[in-house]
Amino acid sequence: MHKEGRALRAWAYALALIVFCLPVMSPDVWWHLSAGRWIWAHCSIPFADAFSFTRAGTAWIDFEWGFQLLLYPFGLFGDWGLWTAKALLLALAFFPIDGLLRDRRASPVERALGAALWAAAVLPKSDLRADLISAAFFAWQLRRLAFGKASFAAGFIAFALWANLHAGFVIGLVLYPAWALVQRAAREERPRDLGAEACGAALGTLLNPYGLSLYTVFVTHALDPVRTGVKEWGPFSLRYPFQWPLAVMLVVGAVIAWRARRRAPGLAYAALALTAATVYSSRFSAYWPAAAVPLLAASVPAEAALALLSLLFAVSLRAVDWGRPYQDVFVARRAADFVVAERAVFAPLRLFNTYEWGGYLGWRLGAESRVYGDGRYLFHGQIAELQEALSGSAPMAAFVERNRLDALLIRNYPERLPGVRLYPDGSRRELARPWYVAYLPRERWALVWWDRQALLFVDRSKAAAGWLTAHEYRWWRPGDAEALADALARGEASAAAVEAEKARQNLLSQTSNHVNEALRPP
Repeated sequence: MHKEGRALRAWAYALALIVFCLPVMSPDVWWHLSAGRWIWAHCSIPFADAFSFTRAGTAWIDFEWGFQLLLYPFGLFGDWGLWTAKALLLALAFFPIDGLLRDRRASPVERALGAALWAAAVLPKSDLRADLISAAFFAWQLRRLAFGKASFAAGFIAFALWANLHAGFVIGLVLYPAWALVQRAAREERPRDLGAEACGAALGTLLNPYGLSLYTVFVTHALDPVRTGVKEWGPFSLRYPFQWPLAVMLVVGAVIAWRARRRAPGLAYAALALTAATVYSSRFSAYWPAAAVPLLAASVPAEAALALLSLLFAVSLRAVDWGRPYQDVFVARRAADFVVAERAVFAPLRLFNTYEWGGYLGWRLGAESRVYGDGRYLFHGQIAELQEALSGSAPMAAFVERNRLDALLIRNYPERLPGVRLYPDGSRRELARPWYVAYLPRERWALVWWDRQALLFVDRSKAAAGWLTAHEYRWWRPGDAEALADALARGEASAAAVEAEKARQNLLSQTSNHVNEALRPP
C-alpha cells in the first residue's frame, strides 16, 4: 500500500480509537451493578423490586439480567473496570460491521474509513450500555442475511442469548420479515432457510426466565410517557453535541442508501428505515451503523469524510473530561460519598434521591439498603411527580408528606425566587432567594451537604441535635450570597461562623475526591 493509503488508515483508526477512550457517563450502570450483585448473591433472577422503599415487592421483568450478571465482576475493579467493560462492548459491536465490509471486499482504506464512520455514528451510544450488545447481535444478523446465510440453529441459539441480555432482540425479529419483503420486491434471492432461522429465533426468545411475559415490556415501554422527558428515549435532537456527527451522517447516509436501493436493496432499505426510527427515537441509533456504514464506506471520499469527522469530533467532544474513567455528569458522587460516610444517620431514613442518582446511591450503600428510586422503568413516574413538586412550596410539602420523606438528596437547581426579609423594627427588604428557602423551610429542614450538583437536606426531627450542629450549613449556602451579606451586615451571622462552614465544605470535598480515586463497592 502506498504512503497516502497508510496515512489515511492511521487517521481513520485514530478517530475510531477516540470513541473507545471516552469515559463512562451512564448513570444506569450503577443499578445494573446492584442487580448483578443481587443475582450473584442469590444465584437467582429477580422477579420483584428489592432495591427501593417506594416500589418494594413490585413485579419487575429484568430483561437485562444476563448483561448484569456479566457486568458485576467488572464493577469489582472500580471505575477502570467499568471503562474496560465499555471498551469491550464497543469492540463487540464493531467487529460484525468490519466483517460485513470484508465480505463486500472493501479495500483496507474503506475498512479503516468504515471504522471512523462507525465511531461517529455510535457516539451517542458509546457509553456502557446493554444497547451495544443488541447492536452487536443486529450487525451479526444483518451480515449473515446480506450474504445468504440462514439456519434454524443459528437463529435459535443467537436469540436465546440475546433475549436474556437486552430487549433489542425484537428489532432482530422484525428484520427477518422486513428483509424477506424487500428481497422479494427487488426480485433478489433470499437465503434458503430464512423462514427456518426466523422460527428458530422466535422460539429461542422464549428461553428466558419470564417466558411470554417478557414481551409485555415492549407494551409498557411503548405506552410510557417518559419518552419526552429522558434524553436517550426522546427524539433525535441537535441540542446534544454527541449527536452532531450522527446528524450529518444520517443525512448523507439517507442519500447514499436511496441511490443504493437497487444494487443492495437489503442494506439500503434497512438503513432508510433505521434513519426514520432514529429521528423518532435516538435509541435506534445503535442499530443504524450496521446497515449504513458499509454503504457509506464504499461511496464517500476518504479524505473529505475524515476531515469532516475530525471537525465534528473536536466540536462535539470539547466538554469531555478525559482525566477519569467515569465522568460524574449524571451522578452526585460527592454527595453520595457523604451519605455513605454518615451511614449511621441516613440508613434508617427515607431518603429522596433524584431519579438517576438512586442507582449510584444504592450501589454505594450496599445490598441491604433501599433507595427512593433509580433509573429503571419502574420509576419513570417519579420524574413527573418531582416536576409537580418543584412547581411550588405547597406541592413540595405534599410530595414530602405523601412519600413520608425524612431527607432529600436533590439537584442544586439555580432558580431564585423573589422574597422579602422582615426586620424586628418592622422594616422590609426585597431579596432574591434560592428556591429551597421557600420550598424546604429552615424551621424543618437542615442543609447538611451542598456542592454544584446536589443539595442534601435532613428533617431536623430525624437527626441528633449534636450531629446537626456539626454538619448544618446555616450561612454558607448556595445561591444565597445577598442574604448572607445582609445577615453579616446586621450582625446576625459572624464572619468566623461563615468561614468555619466554608472550610468544612472544602475539607469534605477534598476527602470525597480522595475516596473516589480508589472506589470499591461495599
